[in-house]
Amino acid sequence: MVVEKLIRWLKPQRLVPLAFRLRPASEFIIFQGQRLTRRQVFTRVEQLAAGLQALGVKKGDRVATLLPACPEAVYPIFLPSMIGAVIVPLNPFLGEHELRHILADCGARVVITARNWYGQDYPKMLARLLPDLPDLRHILVREASDGDGRVFLPLNQVMSPGKPLRRTTLSGSDPIIIYYTSGTTGRPKGALHTHGRIWGILARSARARLGLSPLRCLLLPFSPYQFAGLFGIVVTLLAGGKVILMDHFDPHQMLEYIQRERVSQIGGSATMYRLLLLTPGQERYDLSSVRRLTFSAEPMPFDLAQALYERMRCNLENFYGTSESMLISWTGVDDPWERAASTVGKPVPGARVRILDDERRPLTAGERGEVAVQTSQMMMGYYNDPELTAQVLDAEGWFHTGDIGYVGEDGCLRLVDRKKDLILRGGQNIYPLEIEQYLERHPAIRRAAVIGVPWTHSLRSGLRLSAGAGEAGGEAVMAYLELQPGAKLSVKEVLEFCRGQIAPFKIPEQVRFVERLPTTATNKVQKFRLREMAAQELSPDATA
Repeated sequence: MVVEKLIRWLKPQRLVPLAFRLRPASEFIIFQGQRLTRRQVFTRVEQLAAGLQALGVKKGDRVATLLPACPEAVYPIFLPSMIGAVIVPLNPFLGEHELRHILADCGARVVITARNWYGQDYPKMLARLLPDLPDLRHILVREASDGDGRVFLPLNQVMSPGKPLRRTTLSGSDPIIIYYTSGTTGRPKGALHTHGRIWGILARSARARLGLSPLRCLLLPFSPYQFAGLFGIVVTLLAGGKVILMDHFDPHQMLEYIQRERVSQIGGSATMYRLLLLTPGQERYDLSSVRRLTFSAEPMPFDLAQALYERMRCNLENFYGTSESMLISWTGVDDPWERAASTVGKPVPGARVRILDDERRPLTAGERGEVAVQTSQMMMGYYNDPELTAQVLDAEGWFHTGDIGYVGEDGCLRLVDRKKDLILRGGQNIYPLEIEQYLERHPAIRRAAVIGVPWTHSLRSGLRLSAGAGEAGGEAVMAYLELQPGAKLSVKEVLEFCRGQIAPFKIPEQVRFVERLPTTATNKVQKFRLREMAAQELSPDATA
């Protein structure tokens, strides 16, 4: 393939325009009723870049996106190579409490958002945050017909043709993207990545897989704010394929797309794939075009992997990575499905993996310990937080993931545990401390402890959830609350306190009030005891 050869010597700022222009009339983005060619997409990327420059955006300014999957969520991916802006892709489910911190922390100058999605009025929410965001100058609203002419502007007006575009030159050390992730500090933190490091992994990975036909048509049933989405879109561009976007997960719609568009590759989570197979009537659809299923973030049960292979007879590939290190490992394109279900494969090009004991000494093959990684696409550090950076990234450039695993005799990495207390749901990472700290802002709550529990029928049927929460699958969030002396609080009041302030998938499905949380001698909550309590209560054999 021509692009596969050119990627070896062309700089990204020349490669991307070339990839768009090699097949300008071919389709690149399919979204609802829109079918956009490469020429149309590239024109709109240029119009967005020129429009942002007209608003005063310059190299290094942060441009945040708060969008569900749509073409407008794709255009900003290419802004850094045109005008040097630093993009900050955000989960569209985030609430006010989270957005206030993130947008202030990164000093976003512009936010590109939707008018409404899942009942969330983004312009109204952002208007409430403006007094706390002195750096924010403009909020560009997709599908808006008017604005205030100053801060709130229709995105299509900013992207109107005819504005001059002055391209910016980037060096390998220039920052281009900040990925916000939550962690053990309980507050979102931004992993800052540079132009050279991001494109390094894309170039090496693309060279390894560009010639594969599965990239002919990629289906993404999630918003491309995640690196998996960005990675898939850019590599599909370089491979000459097209991308189908879905603004929300709908297994029936996925089946329709696969059959009608002859989808060749799907990116998703284990929960999504299970729901796809459980969709009534799925056996009537022709899924023979699918050549590859990729997944990450959530463990793939062996029985589900087997069922997927038996239904589609295609390759299953497991990807492992973090926002800080990007891709760490993956299973190979020719590996059997059993390997994808039981391992996270071997290190990607440019990555080295070590297994360390509690003293951070290397362990031998087969011994279990913490996974540490060196990658050529490692973050420069957490934005505005050198102290936290030093805790996870040592002087030799090794990032300590907090995941527990081991390397087998076959050279494949196996994960046997995950970051302490992390809750996984439908590909979303939920960190309990972040929820706990928010709950403890309520004047009646003295202390909160949050754990993840397996979904049960009683959980699914016992509580009506906000959109986007219960449908995600995976683990459920359970909160144990210790109240202030003499305080009274109901479950309904707790849920109302959370709605609109934290993402719906983080809102507890179950709330329990306890007189005292179990603690150690040093006053640390014993979460293992809470898990035991929850397991006993939620057991099918538990009595009322």
